[in-house]
Amino acid sequence: MLETGFHTYTRLADDPEAVTGTVGRPASGLGLRLIDEHGRDVPPGGEGEIAADGPSVHLGYHKNPAANAELFTADGWFRTGDLGQLDGAGNLRIVGRLKEMINRGGKKFFPREIEEILYTHPKILHAAIVGVPDPRLGERNCLCVIPRPGQRPGLEEVVTFLRNDVATYKLPEMIEIFAELPFTPTGKIQRHVLVRQVLERRAGQLTPP
Repeated sequence: MLETGFHTYTRLADDPEAVTGTVGRPASGLGLRLIDEHGRDVPPGGEGEIAADGPSVHLGYHKNPAANAELFTADGWFRTGDLGQLDGAGNLRIVGRLKEMINRGGKKFFPREIEEILYTHPKILHAAIVGVPDPRLGERNCLCVIPRPGQRPGLEEVVTFLRNDVATYKLPEMIEIFAELPFTPTGKIQRHVLVRQVLERRAGQLTPP
């Protein structure tokens, strides 16, 4: 991310699995920790928010003390907002964004793990799972897809495709087909925009003719 600069990388001698499945280890002189919501280090092997320190990390947001207070720990580590996990060799695997977490009936998960499986579906070109507000469960899982040309995947076949690899509470409960998804200039899906688009669509479906 821009705020941390060039912070981690894989090495030529690294195992191929580490090269393809992680973002590597910190560069010399740069610090990296995984912390919980209270700023404490998580146990080895656990998932936590990625915090960075070192000369590559920005000094703070200009004239925005509120953001600086929120995103820097008391001892000066920058909270990236990304959730990660370290393997035994110290390689960092990014699990997801904290803001992307879906909370369905108290069970929380990150959509990235399901989306990575969906990219292997023969009918799906792009996929994003978002949490749509629900009065009973808090959020329900909505799958938004751009299908491959000439294809139109249905909810039932997608659920069947995922069922053996994904816990039931993570499965899509609705599906929306899009011609395009809202991406940022850096290629990240704007999930808050996508949620709004889904709600607008569904509100239109409920509007009497």
